[in-house]
Amino acid sequence: MTTLAVFVLITWACGALVLPLLLDDPAVRWGIASALGAAVAAVAASWGASVATRTPQQDPAEAPVRAEGPRSVAVGGGNSGVIATGDGPRPTPPPERAPAAPAPPSAHTVSASGERSIALGGDNTGTVSTGDQPNGTPR
Repeated sequence: MTTLAVFVLITWACGALVLPLLLDDPAVRWGIASALGAAVAAVAASWGASVATRTPQQDPAEAPVRAEGPRSVAVGGGNSGVIATGDGPRPTPPPERAPAAPAPPSAHTVSASGERSIALGGDNTGTVSTGDQPNGTPR
C-alpha cells in the first residue's frame, strides 16, 4: 500500500507541479512523471523489504554469559585481571589499582556448566584460575 501511495504522489507531483515548468507536451511530461514515480516507488519497496526482513540486534548487556567447556571462563564485562585455565603456577597478577565503583546489576544470564568452569556476569579485576594451584589444592 505504501509503495502505491509513493508512486501516486511522486507521479502527480512531477506531472502536475514540477515538469509543466520544463515541458509543454503533456504526453512526454506524464510519461517522464510515471517513470520517476515508478523509480521512487521501487526504492521505497526495496527499503521496506530490507526493514521487514532485518533481524533485531541483541543488546550486548543482555547477552548470555556461558562457560560450558571444561576449565572454561566467560566474562560478561571487561577483564583487567589474570585468567589462568591450566595446572601449575599462576601468572603474576597486575599491580593493585584503586577499586572501581561497583557496576550496576547485570542483565546477563550467567551459567558455568563445564567442569571447573567460571562465568562472571560483570567485570573481572582480580585473578581467576580454573586449574590446580602450585600446592596441589584446587581453588
